[in-house]
Amino acid sequence: MRAGGGKQKGAAFERDICVSLSHWVSHGRREDLFWRSAMSGGRATVAGRRGVNLASQAGDISAVHKSGHALTGDHYFELKHVKDIALDAFIVKGTGPLATYWNTACREASRYVKDPILIVRQNRLPTLWISRTRVVDALHANQQPKQGRYLALVYAPGSKPCEIWLLDKVLNSSFEFGKPMKGSD
Repeated sequence: MRAGGGKQKGAAFERDICVSLSHWVSHGRREDLFWRSAMSGGRATVAGRRGVNLASQAGDISAVHKSGHALTGDHYFELKHVKDIALDAFIVKGTGPLATYWNTACREASRYVKDPILIVRQNRLPTLWISRTRVVDALHANQQPKQGRYLALVYAPGSKPCEIWLLDKVLNSSFEFGKPMKGSD
């Protein structure tokens, strides 16, 4: 890979996800509700060291329009596009890169009193949405998405419980924000 290619791939992935989430939340009417957070959430981290809470800048995605706050107000987004996530090791043993990403997202989200959502893509595989149990149901007004349930419900040792969904299944169902279900694992 050429120098800087990984960062460019990650930045392009984040931009694409921002547009997809914007379409989802706006029911296809807008593509500009979300954008990449300053320094991929680093601005919030640096401010936190000074005792300043910039929760709206935490994580990889921020709402840049008031309609986006329905999603980012209670949810912390971490995005990863990597060569190998070791999904099998995560599901069975709670180890590997995906376990690290998920546990980091959970830890960071708790700093801002938000629910973690990890959107991750391994090369040549579909994009996955990983969240605590019942979060997707809450984002669909507690109704099950039409395309079915999650791919896996993970209770692996060493990881916080979570549901793994195909991102397309989540985004192909109507966004109807219900009551947030924080800590519903």
